[in-house]
Amino acid sequence: MRIAKSFQAGRAIAAGAAIAVALALAACSGGPPPAPSASFGATVNQIVARGVSTLPLTDQHGHTFDLASLHGKSVMLVPFLTLCSDICPMTTANLGAVQRSIDQAGKGSKLVIVELSVDPGRDTPSRLSAYAGITGATWELVTESPQDLAKIAKFFGFSYQEVPQDNPPAIDWLTHQPLTYDINHSDGFVLLNPLGHEVFATAAAPNYSGHLPAPLQNFLSHQGIGHQRNPPQPGWTANQGIQAVAWLLGSPLSAIGS
Repeated sequence: MRIAKSFQAGRAIAAGAAIAVALALAACSGGPPPAPSASFGATVNQIVARGVSTLPLTDQHGHTFDLASLHGKSVMLVPFLTLCSDICPMTTANLGAVQRSIDQAGKGSKLVIVELSVDPGRDTPSRLSAYAGITGATWELVTESPQDLAKIAKFFGFSYQEVPQDNPPAIDWLTHQPLTYDINHSDGFVLLNPLGHEVFATAAAPNYSGHLPAPLQNFLSHQGIGHQRNPPQPGWTANQGIQAVAWLLGSPLSAIGS
């Protein structure tokens, strides 16, 4: 999986240890968590247009909903595809850490993680379900029509492009058949507040520290393993994701390992 940058690409990222310290200080002081650093991404205040918030999304269970139906909850919206063998497995691992921190704090009803496929031609609900079963993802994995994906991507400013498959081609982990194309896409995520406003965006790639769970490790290509060892910059760690979500919720969350 080759990487295309969008959002606030090219910015330097604060060290993960510093984020963990910030989380700990916020928890100890009882004050609201700090906003994400400007070197991590951009804070904004943009109402999500109704023409975007009402577009139908279908999850891994075959249920259809839209962003407007999540009004009253915070949302972490993340582009990905199930056939990504480079960056997306590490994105999923970081999201798993974010979800665990939210659940441990009893905030699971306050925030919805939505991994949105940029490969609607292949990412059917059944494939999303299989991916969730393999990776342990408990949040929303969604697909949509190509036309609706184009509208969502344009509004939130992330990019994706169909490109030729490598030679020899990679093998589909579900069908075991050679793949016929690949998708270049931007990394990072956007955060929406309970009012349906976009309030933060970053194009940072995932920087996963520690041992990647075996199912996700098995998805990685040689290029993915290279990025695992030498993460692209800018990059976001699980603790940076947790800090950003804590700021969004206005409530401290526990850093990984604390």
